[in-house]
Amino acid sequence: MRHAKSDWAEAGLSDHDRPLNARGRRDAPEMARWLADHDAVPAVILASTAKRVEETIERLIKHWRTLPLVIRSNSLYLASPNTILEHIRCEGIDADGKRPTRMLVVGHNPGMEQLVTSLAAMDTVMPTAAIALFECLAIDPDDDNAPQVERLLAVGSPKLL
Repeated sequence: MRHAKSDWAEAGLSDHDRPLNARGRRDAPEMARWLADHDAVPAVILASTAKRVEETIERLIKHWRTLPLVIRSNSLYLASPNTILEHIRCEGIDADGKRPTRMLVVGHNPGMEQLVTSLAAMDTVMPTAAIALFECLAIDPDDDNAPQVERLLAVGSPKLL
């Protein structure tokens, strides 16, 4: 998922500290419902530490019955596709060594769009608050080719709802 729409109004605010704007605050709950409708509420969320990502996640989880484990990492801020993949392979393993069946990564472009395009094997545009759902084989943290995508299930964005 790419974070929801951010606010550029406050001059001098660092990119990392930009909050959501009104549209972003409206769109995130819509995408939470979209995930629920697709039976894709995550057990684990991997997240950039940017304020707009944190606010997107806050608005997502308010609409779900179960709360996911949220793992924040500064290295996901403006991350490359390879960095995002490394987090997917290595994060979110519980104390018993089990991986969640559903994981959501919330990050930024251009990395998210590049990753989704690569995994989908087709050009995919990721506007703000867009989500791409993939079915993957089990992820082995030692497998540099993971995640191995079985198929692209859906791509959703607020404008498509």
